[in-house]
Amino acid sequence: MAKPVATRGFARERVLDAALDLFAAHGVSGTSLQMIADRLGVTKAAVYYQFHSKDEIALAVVKPVYDDIEHLLRITETLPTAEARRSVSMSGMVELIIRHRRVSSVFYGDPTVHHLLETNDEYRRIGDRLADVLLGPAPDNSTRVAISMLSAGVHGCVNDPMIADLDDAELQKILLDFTKRFLEVCVPAQ
Repeated sequence: MAKPVATRGFARERVLDAALDLFAAHGVSGTSLQMIADRLGVTKAAVYYQFHSKDEIALAVVKPVYDDIEHLLRITETLPTAEARRSVSMSGMVELIIRHRRVSSVFYGDPTVHHLLETNDEYRRIGDRLADVLLGPAPDNSTRVAISMLSAGVHGCVNDPMIADLDDAELQKILLDFTKRFLEVCVPAQ
């Protein structure tokens, strides 16, 4: 009797889940395709059938995050003022980072992932669009530092073990409140 074969979509998801677990434990650069294959109990060739490289796997893991960022940008880029675009974008980013908490905790600050995203035209364009919305037109140095601090702070907070006991809804409520207050105090109206 023939053994049932999983669909390619299901197999790809299994590879992505195994890769994310290994990336969390070893970082992207410390994870090999062989490690992913071993985790799944398959050959490296089976992993290659789904993805041509570890870089392709890492980009596939972050794709849902970037799809959500692009959706957020389509909304915010229609707003009439720079302040409205920034406020809605930051609120959306807080929600998005919490929704993708697992991916965010693995990839934020990883130099290998940063390089992959910077060298991928699609993801770089999305990142540039997000930066344009958050910074607004002709940002001064204080605005650039404030947005950088706020973005890093939200990512760091979501991934901080000290507050890992907070559920997503409570953390989102607190972060949205702090984000709003921070923007009001630290980023001048344009």
